[in-house]
Amino acid sequence: MSELSTRREQLRGRDTRERVLLAAAAEFTEYGVAGARINRIAELARASKERIYAWFGDKDQLFDQVMQQALDDLSTVVPIDTDLVGYTVRLHDYFAEHPRSQRVAVWAWIHDSGHPDDVSARRTETYQHKLDVIRQAQALGLADPDWNPAILLGLLLSTATSWLMAPAEIHAITDGGDDPAARRADVERAAAQLVRPR
Repeated sequence: MSELSTRREQLRGRDTRERVLLAAAAEFTEYGVAGARINRIAELARASKERIYAWFGDKDQLFDQVMQQALDDLSTVVPIDTDLVGYTVRLHDYFAEHPRSQRVAVWAWIHDSGHPDDVSARRTETYQHKLDVIRQAQALGLADPDWNPAILLGLLLSTATSWLMAPAEIHAITDGGDDPAARRADVERAAAQLVRPR
């Protein structure tokens, strides 16, 4: 096989792999891990099931790859810094604009909550970086040092998604519940109360 043919084959393989990841993200967003089906992913991606298994392993490993890509994308678009309130608001904005990203994150929380030890080291490294930034904010006096950084991060993530994840019944009975600016302000206020040094 010539060098040009080899290069074309590599490009085709990379394109197919990208299609598989996109199809898998759509499938997991819609059905979660338990309900997702490799045959639907293969059909949508125009790839064979055998190739998907060879590249990614089983369905859980494929989901882990999808989650890692989502985390990488999110870290690029919404990087954390020592302005933890601003970070929380930007995260809220991102999920408000990209509800599918939030949905796949929720499926991950549901799927992984029963066995956190199975989460890949690369995914936990993403969160370890966030904890390091929170510790830095605490050391600089920008965040309450009494918080365990992991607990504070969890609370800030919950705050960022709180209104977006609230039950439909609460949305239905809340005056002005559909005012995005008001909800964004609520997220900022709640995050400030959590972060503010005492």
